[in-house]
Amino acid sequence: MIFRHWYIGIVIALAFCVQMACQSRAEDWPMWRGPRGDGISLEKDVPLQWSPEKNIRWKTAIPGRGRSSPIVSGDAVFVTTFLAETSSRRLLKVERTSGSILWNQEIWNGAIEEQHRFNSSASSTPATDGKFVFCVVVDSRSMYVAAFDFDGKLQWRVTPGTFSSKHGFASSPVLYDGNVIVNGHQDGTAFLVALDCKTGIEAWRYAPDTDLRSFSTPVLTKVDDEPQLIVTGANQTIGLDPATGKRIWFAEGPTEKAVSSPSVGGGYVFSFAGSPSPKGMAIKLGGKGDVSKTHVVWKTEKAMPYVPTPLLVGSLLHIIDDMGIYSCMEPVSGKVLKIARRGGNTYSSPICIQDRIYLFEDSGRCTIIANDASFNVLAKNELGEGTQCTPAVAQSSLFVRTDDHLWCIGNQP
Repeated sequence: MIFRHWYIGIVIALAFCVQMACQSRAEDWPMWRGPRGDGISLEKDVPLQWSPEKNIRWKTAIPGRGRSSPIVSGDAVFVTTFLAETSSRRLLKVERTSGSILWNQEIWNGAIEEQHRFNSSASSTPATDGKFVFCVVVDSRSMYVAAFDFDGKLQWRVTPGTFSSKHGFASSPVLYDGNVIVNGHQDGTAFLVALDCKTGIEAWRYAPDTDLRSFSTPVLTKVDDEPQLIVTGANQTIGLDPATGKRIWFAEGPTEKAVSSPSVGGGYVFSFAGSPSPKGMAIKLGGKGDVSKTHVVWKTEKAMPYVPTPLLVGSLLHIIDDMGIYSCMEPVSGKVLKIARRGGNTYSSPICIQDRIYLFEDSGRCTIIANDASFNVLAKNELGEGTQCTPAVAQSSLFVRTDDHLWCIGNQP
């Protein structure tokens, strides 16, 4: 009888382990830079090599133009786009297994906003909680946040404020405890706002110290088991309580305007901004109030990015700047371990899969290196189309949005 109970226990334990392993391999990619906002995927069997004719599961033409990245939830892939001829910002649902476009719904239609020549009216990556998909767009006057269900039905749409920026808009929403949080740093009245996911009703609002554009996507973390929302804003890096919007701490810098998002890990925030000149800094978490002189552990201006977000993997910080120069740093000390010229201009942010670093450049070429400090190149791949978007990873596949298509890259027999 004892043996029987022991055997059943072992079977249950093994079944649990198999279930957990399957769950980890079936991880969704529900927002920009993945489920944890860190650019790291737990997927297995993602291809090391591909070409337009090799390891392509499907390729789907996406109407219009957009710089947003795809997200994945179950059997659905979502991506936004902009149709210039009708001034329509749109959300598309694509079937994950076949690449078929299941529906194409309008988010908002309004006058085209002023924007940078490399930006678009569909540059904010949507986010999903598995029930609704949340999108953020702007026109020449205001910001609009909308929620759609998975059948394409609009659940709500609100205008949290006016919007003004000569470079357009690009920050992506993040989700926390039933709220969708949006960074509204701008040249007009800047704000961060949390909206109830079910209704769109405002839960809290934070007013930054500086009204200046900054398109960094916030990152969620925990400090002493308490949640914090980290934002690289105009002239400041800040930590907010994501439940209330109350500011916990701030540090001056890195510089005026940011597109790159912060990286968080090991009790530190690594913050980057690129205008008027690219800079980076490390901040030790745990402080209160102004921590500019007490918790900033290093600052640097060498080969720092404006647009791409650096990738923190364990004890290594992988950095690509906009010109395609690669740097590897020790996160805590700021020591540069390696500098290498990787390739051409780069707006896509690096991601990590199976302890490999995937580096897409604007031309569409992807260089894959080992997660070490040697710049050990494992593969180089071409798609033949340009991309300035960060890929999504799910179900052993890589989802890449290029200038004209959405690609599903997966190992083929």
